[in-house]
Amino acid sequence: MTYAGAGEEARLVKLAHNLLVGMITEALAEATTLAEKGGVPPSAFLDFIDGSVLGSTFIGYKGRAIRDHDYEPTFTTENLRKDFDLGLAAARALEVPMPVGATTYQLIQTAIGHGHGKSDFATLYEVAARAAALRAPSGRSTAHST
Repeated sequence: MTYAGAGEEARLVKLAHNLLVGMITEALAEATTLAEKGGVPPSAFLDFIDGSVLGSTFIGYKGRAIRDHDYEPTFTTENLRKDFDLGLAAARALEVPMPVGATTYQLIQTAIGHGHGKSDFATLYEVAARAAALRAPSGRSTAHST
């Protein structure tokens, strides 16, 4: 446990943490999609990341979800959207610009619009892959994916 302050400070730390979790997951989804579109199997790219300075427990965990296309929710995309709603509202109230957070929010909303609201938010990868023409609208892989 870490003491972050009484009341609102602790709430703000939780929201800022969850904003970062969403932004990191979106970055992982996009980078994995780029590698995949270029012919690198997602598992090879994710293994590389796991062994690099970027490797972490969190990236390893979300990387496994991406590798296995296992989106059994640990935290749903809808729940992440709720925290982004609250976190971006706090940013507005404190006059803190969050352009990456705002863009990530729109991608979370896109995932929900594609039917991934009740799934784990690692489905951001499926949205990125679909946008790169690696997934058909039904979620099936196209000829370019591995």
